[in-house]
Amino acid sequence: MKLVVKIGGTLIEHASGRQKIARRIARIVRDGHQALLVHGGGKQLSEYLKQSGIASRFLDGLRLTTAETLDGVVKVFAGTVNHQLLAALHQAGVPAAGISGVDGGCLVAEKLTGENGQDWGYVGRITKANPRIWEVLLAGGVLPVMASLAVGEDGQIYNVNADQAAVACAVHLGADALIFLTDVDGVRDAQGRTIRCLEAEEISSLIESGTATGGMLAKLNAVREALAGNVERVHIVNGHSEDALESILSDEDEKGSAKEAGTVVVRSLAALKRA
Repeated sequence: MKLVVKIGGTLIEHASGRQKIARRIARIVRDGHQALLVHGGGKQLSEYLKQSGIASRFLDGLRLTTAETLDGVVKVFAGTVNHQLLAALHQAGVPAAGISGVDGGCLVAEKLTGENGQDWGYVGRITKANPRIWEVLLAGGVLPVMASLAVGEDGQIYNVNADQAAVACAVHLGADALIFLTDVDGVRDAQGRTIRCLEAEEISSLIESGTATGGMLAKLNAVREALAGNVERVHIVNGHSEDALESILSDEDEKGSAKEAGTVVVRSLAALKRA
């Protein structure tokens, strides 16, 4: 299978977490799956900015990105966080290359502006993607590890949402599945129970009822975009679970087993049964 795996920043904040993730990725690569990893690093960035005397400010859940903040984004995302993860993958025996959406123009963005004129500074909205670099690396047996940055047609670097970056990668790479590794067990219903299988048509009711809020609301909007882009399956699973990836990729789960880890979102139940 060809996979895009988005790794939540809290999962790779510490060396032990990075090593765990790297070992899990190593296992699926040895099993013959191709993967492209996408990461952000918001918590690490906030700490870097704090140490640099730069305040972290947010508007409607998005980080206000000034020129000073953007410099930190590049250094932390494409530098420290990316290379720490590369080192862990090397230790686990996985050949990997660190890139960002700026490399080869593989993620192109324009300045994001809100419906009510909100201005987040150098925050971008991804408008197109070029999978050539990812395909070349994967064909050579090298795992791409992408930091969530993009470039504008005018050469401006933009801070982009890591979930949105993962969606763009999955759609344009033609991935069989998009996997969000998070620090929660999946999507929950109004009673707080994890929903094992969710159809695309059911996402709207979760949002409109107020059941999905905060980070999960943003993630479900990203999931809808992935499904609309013909990604067949999107998984939201707890990255702390030791067998999260193996459970998703096991033969039994590919046939639609109810023992699926976390939440799987599909375009329709018929699509799940065909998998």
